[in-house]
Amino acid sequence: MKNLARFFGVLGLMLMSHAVWSFSLGFDNANPDMIMNFIQQNNAFVYLGAFFVFGILLAFTPCVLPMVPILSGIIVGQDSLSTPKAIKLSLSYVLGMALTYAAAGMLAGFMGSTVQTLMQRPTVIVSFSLVFLLMALSMFGLFELRLPTQMSARLNHFSQRSNKHNFFSTGLMGVISTLIVSPCVTAPLIGVLTYIGQSGQALNGGLILFIMALGMGAPLILVAAGYGSLLPKTGAWMIRIKQLFGIVMLAIAIWMLGRVLPASITQLLWGALLLTSGIALIMPRSAKGKSARFFQIIGMVILIFGSIFSYNTFSPRIQSNPATASKTHAPFLEVNTLQAITQELARARKENRPVFLEFSASWCSDCQDMDTKVFNQPEIIDAMKNLVNVKVNISENSQEVANIKKKFGIYGTPTMLFFDTHGQQLDQLTSAGFVNKTAMLALLKQASLLT
Repeated sequence: MKNLARFFGVLGLMLMSHAVWSFSLGFDNANPDMIMNFIQQNNAFVYLGAFFVFGILLAFTPCVLPMVPILSGIIVGQDSLSTPKAIKLSLSYVLGMALTYAAAGMLAGFMGSTVQTLMQRPTVIVSFSLVFLLMALSMFGLFELRLPTQMSARLNHFSQRSNKHNFFSTGLMGVISTLIVSPCVTAPLIGVLTYIGQSGQALNGGLILFIMALGMGAPLILVAAGYGSLLPKTGAWMIRIKQLFGIVMLAIAIWMLGRVLPASITQLLWGALLLTSGIALIMPRSAKGKSARFFQIIGMVILIFGSIFSYNTFSPRIQSNPATASKTHAPFLEVNTLQAITQELARARKENRPVFLEFSASWCSDCQDMDTKVFNQPEIIDAMKNLVNVKVNISENSQEVANIKKKFGIYGTPTMLFFDTHGQQLDQLTSAGFVNKTAMLALLKQASLLT
């Protein structure tokens, strides 16, 4: 029982560590140009080591945390698993991640970074959400995902001599997870992509991203290494563990669908998942003892949280003041063409005003967070009044969007650019990824002063 609690404590520690690293270090919001300059001004040993450390720090952010339950689900789904094999599986998964980052970085240098945009199309997101749904149902024991008989027989014959197909499929899941679950744009990533685009060193840039991804995967390997020592080897608790990770797979599917579904439907799905999961874990099973009580406690916590969430989400709200109930919006002019951007830059020069360009996409979760947590804040709105604020929608995979990305060097969303009153870009203020309220306010004030 203590070992079981320690295992979940490891996962919980990774989840809680995000707050420590993201807010105390703040490297995630660094200027991408600083990252690029760092690469150019140091030798390979220094910057490769630095990017490995960057990768470790990124492992404690929402970019990588969704991969923890995926890898854990793969490990739990094995019929019999030793610690060495768990480590080998995690290495396969992390290698799949690293190769994907390296390939995507090199491809971005040659093709303008359209791969991630394609992988964030609603049809692709829905398709992979269904994959996680099937994985969840399989963990609930409703059915088994089987290959065709002939192919299965060949694989079984091969597996008698080697377990390589398990490692290959795990590595493939690492590839899929990187493309779908982790669509993050961070300063280190943007810095490398900028370096690739300006220097043409696609191979070196790919190597940097490969090393950074290995750093991102290091904590995942540690979780797998502790699997065999932290969990009991056998017992009825295994069924509950698989069910628990089935719930996590459903949560990942809902989280992904949240990018394309209305907020009301997403909240309904979250409420239904929390309530049904809590009830299912509380219901008595054949398993008894401390492990059974442990999962019932988890179920009770989930049920209470789900009840509170559902009440707060769907209960009628008392509007004491209509003015306070209304939503506040940032003063953005929304455009989606290069011509419109050019016109706004020209207008700003005539009016002798600085410009703030935010490149956003409908499928970008960080962009949504910026809208709901940063740009709707009164202090931010007040600071934006001194600038011409333009939100550029690059959701579509079109030639027009490709031209916009090429013109402004955009490798992902959200990306924020600033221009002075003469139309010159303020490179030192360029930012990528989620920027919190304090950092955004500082950027806006600096843009207003550097005019």
